[in-house]
Amino acid sequence: MGVQETRIYPINTGWLEADLGTYVFWKGPAGKKYWNPVYCHYVDTGTHKILIDTGLCDEERATRYHHKCDKRGCLQVHEHLEQKLGVHPDEIDAIVFTHLHWDHVQNMKQFKNARYIAPKAEIEMAFNPLPLYYRTYESGYLGIEPAYAGCVFEAVADECEVLPGITMFHTPGHSVGHMAVSVATAMGDIVVAGDAIFVERNLEPNPEEGWRHWVPARFVNSYEGWKSVEEIDKRADYVLPCHDEAANARAPYFPYEGMPLRKRRQHIPGFKFYFGDMPAGSVAKAAPAMTTAEAERYLAGLKHPKDMAGT
Repeated sequence: MGVQETRIYPINTGWLEADLGTYVFWKGPAGKKYWNPVYCHYVDTGTHKILIDTGLCDEERATRYHHKCDKRGCLQVHEHLEQKLGVHPDEIDAIVFTHLHWDHVQNMKQFKNARYIAPKAEIEMAFNPLPLYYRTYESGYLGIEPAYAGCVFEAVADECEVLPGITMFHTPGHSVGHMAVSVATAMGDIVVAGDAIFVERNLEPNPEEGWRHWVPARFVNSYEGWKSVEEIDKRADYVLPCHDEAANARAPYFPYEGMPLRKRRQHIPGFKFYFGDMPAGSVAKAAPAMTTAEAERYLAGLKHPKDMAGT
């Protein structure tokens, strides 16, 4: 059991309203609203049953303290596992957290036998947040009890394989300690991106500005955030962002027959990468550069963020 058997099941825990210009895209259409799903992911390797993040709380709590929320019939993660996938919460071996923002950690105590594995810098920030992020981490200073109150984490300081086929790597920027999770599968490396990107479109260019990636706007550090987007581009054969319905809803589980594989680290005429360092073993997996004609066709087919408004 292992890579050949590994499957990733996206679980939508509800919808939040966000701004396309102040959250989803840097220099996006500010004032235009977008309903984004909040996914977490159940990974079955055949040997281990793992969650990557745990998603949203109930609608009332989310709307009261954070963003306008509409559950749209979505269940809490533990309910979804048992009712939709036949997995009892006690069967979960580990929960791997990309970061500890409020919409990625709810209901974690429902998993009584799980190890809680999280980036070291996130644990430190969550228990003593910068005042700007009191609400983001549900600080007790505001009279809110965070989902992880009283929990003990295993801290991950550096890139490593935390379970067979499950690798955490640094993608800070959205939060100080954010780490994406790469899952080895029969069809390649699927990266569960957390909030390092919000949607697949963040990996594609902004032609008006000459940017190779149209990165998100919700950063604590834009320099690290850009680097993290490039890092995902270098490593991923498929990406599962936590707030992208299209990427997560193409199939009930991943990988699947006919799954579209992305082209890693592909040079596009007129658009430059910023960071040249490559992870070990990744150079040979980079795609050939686009020709000028290919780039023209590709750019003409890109969706503009303003067309996402209201969805």
